[in-house]
Amino acid sequence: MTPVLLLFRIVGYGLLLLTLFDVISALIPPQFGNPGWQFQTAGGFVERSAVPLIGFILAFYGNQEARKKRELLLLKFLSWIALLSGIFYFMLVVIFFITPPTLNDRSQAQVSAQFDPRIAQLAQVQKQVEKAQPSDIEALMKSKRVVNMTPQAFKTKLLEEAATAEKSLKDQASITNGGQRLALIKNAIKWALGALVTGVLFIRIWAATAWARQ
Repeated sequence: MTPVLLLFRIVGYGLLLLTLFDVISALIPPQFGNPGWQFQTAGGFVERSAVPLIGFILAFYGNQEARKKRELLLLKFLSWIALLSGIFYFMLVVIFFITPPTLNDRSQAQVSAQFDPRIAQLAQVQKQVEKAQPSDIEALMKSKRVVNMTPQAFKTKLLEEAATAEKSLKDQASITNGGQRLALIKNAIKWALGALVTGVLFIRIWAATAWARQ
């Protein structure tokens, strides 16, 4: 066995071992009932899929050349693991289709919880100003030391400022919702395609290592 061939195989086994550590770390503690955990964990598997793919290729490099019996048994096991990995990544594609709607609803609820109370407060301020008596407006002007302005003009200014602030908050909420929804969709599409490609590559590795299963 040449030194390069030995190095390739050692690195391959090392990458597969590191992948095993990553899988254990990602799945502990499990939160299978949490769509957010499902989405992010599945995405992490896709993002790191290059490591096990390279590990398998390096481990199988050279086919049966200079292999001991125990190593051939390990390679037979790894060949079937490649098939299971391919099926696993195909299953991940489903997650990227079923979890985004739930995650989008949760995201919108969080944005609403952040902005709705402030918007409602501004709407309440507008109602109070609209119902305020001239004497109330004058008292408010005095407390704010407003001069050179009639009570009606000051009242109009307050209503305009409240309306502007309310519109600004609504726009921020809309932009935040849109940005989070776009990011969610982009990640779902990217990871779904990545999982599909990775699944195909693992199946190809399994098919190409039929010699290890004989």
